[in-house]
Amino acid sequence: MHGISQHQHGYSNSWWQALQPYIRKVFEDGNLGDTRREVLWSDLVNASTAVDMVDTTQKEQLKREILAILEDRQRQEIAAKTGGGRQVSLAMQTRVIEPSAILGIDDFLIYMLSSEMRQQIINRFTDTVKPLLGSNNQIDIISHSWGTVVAYEGLRGLEAEQSLQGQVSNFFTVGSALSIGPVRASLRPQNQDGRRPSMVNKWINLDAQGDLVGGMLGDMFEITQENLGLQPTGCLLEWFGYRLSCAHGSYFVKENTTVNRDIFAHCILE
Repeated sequence: MHGISQHQHGYSNSWWQALQPYIRKVFEDGNLGDTRREVLWSDLVNASTAVDMVDTTQKEQLKREILAILEDRQRQEIAAKTGGGRQVSLAMQTRVIEPSAILGIDDFLIYMLSSEMRQQIINRFTDTVKPLLGSNNQIDIISHSWGTVVAYEGLRGLEAEQSLQGQVSNFFTVGSALSIGPVRASLRPQNQDGRRPSMVNKWINLDAQGDLVGGMLGDMFEITQENLGLQPTGCLLEWFGYRLSCAHGSYFVKENTTVNRDIFAHCILE
């Protein structure tokens, strides 16, 4: 389950290449469309008609609230790296949240503010997951970034389906936007209790250093396991810390054995 910005069919190929060496034949050959499924929703929020679904004033206000939280997290990371004081002020003058992240947030604002678009996106998730659970399968779900919100709300919506006998062995939320206050407040009312979806056996949350989108979920959500402060493999440690754009995607780097072998594969093989 991908996050914001444009994604194409096959986006999970790199995820699979990083994970496959450590899980033997659990998913057989892991062929896309067979034992490996993708949920693709970026085309919905990037359609020309999507921008007309939300009020511009509400959208800009919500964007400001979210960016303020990301910038505050950035200040805290810089303070921790530099010792605070004037260094933080100088760093914030030269380093802002990357433009790509700001633009990408627009995608998800449409989900948060349009009930119609939210349902369309959740349908993409349930159209993929519901038949698997309906056939009594044991599945694992890896969700990233803003896609963790869709996956969580989608799973909560499926709880009403009495015919689903399958189980989600592991629900992985990676760099999860569920850590952001305004995002939590925008969940459907019935999902704001933070309860683990009933068909989920284990809910594992991951967050890397420098990933300002992700964070702790255990303060609100019924998490089974949290893995916080992970090393962002492949990212350069600069004097102010790690860049968001690198840290946020570092989980799926092939060399990241901590995530792919010690967390993903370990939980899947248990």
